[in-house]
Amino acid sequence: MFDNDSTEKLTKKDYTEIVVEAGMQAIPVVGGPLATLYFGQKQEKRFKRLETLYTNLSHDLNSGKYSLPPIEAHNPEELKAIIEELHDKVETEYLETKLKYYKQYFKNTLISPVQGNYDERKMFLDILSQISPLQIELIVFLTTQPSAIKQGDITKPGVESALIQGSINQLKNLGLIKGVLNQISFGGTGNSINEDISLTSFGQKFHTFCLQ
Repeated sequence: MFDNDSTEKLTKKDYTEIVVEAGMQAIPVVGGPLATLYFGQKQEKRFKRLETLYTNLSHDLNSGKYSLPPIEAHNPEELKAIIEELHDKVETEYLETKLKYYKQYFKNTLISPVQGNYDERKMFLDILSQISPLQIELIVFLTTQPSAIKQGDITKPGVESALIQGSINQLKNLGLIKGVLNQISFGGTGNSINEDISLTSFGQKFHTFCLQ
């Protein structure tokens, strides 16, 4: 009789990869080598990302700048859930800048225990995986402003205004940015709504925990 607790269950992602790999191998002549090339490199890169995460993290935490609480300070089930989800996100992240912020998130998670704050920590991790480098720049930019700034005045060379405005609106939906109505314009080249925007208190906490 098998012990259910000792058998490792395949996740949906595992099943999907098995199906895709089998389908790739079914391609005549090139299928086998193609699957080996793709999935071999894929697993190697995923392992390398995790290896780099822990190498850099241990370097930071062994610098003597930080004091870690004992593991008993964490809720074990909540910490395990955070780590498993973090691993999944790190394994599939291609951008070095995002990997740097995942390390920052993990470091602060170990310094400030997961205990009664799981929902907030999970939300931070989910948001970090969703936002783009441009949106990270926008968050950091808003932290440098002494007061709210008109949304329509934010520009970046080489980036379309529509992309910037859309990125800001997404950050509003995530609860990181708040807007106060400044002006409504009708006629002329079109109707527009201008808001003065700034980080919410949640957005400030997200910046401190994940991006600083």
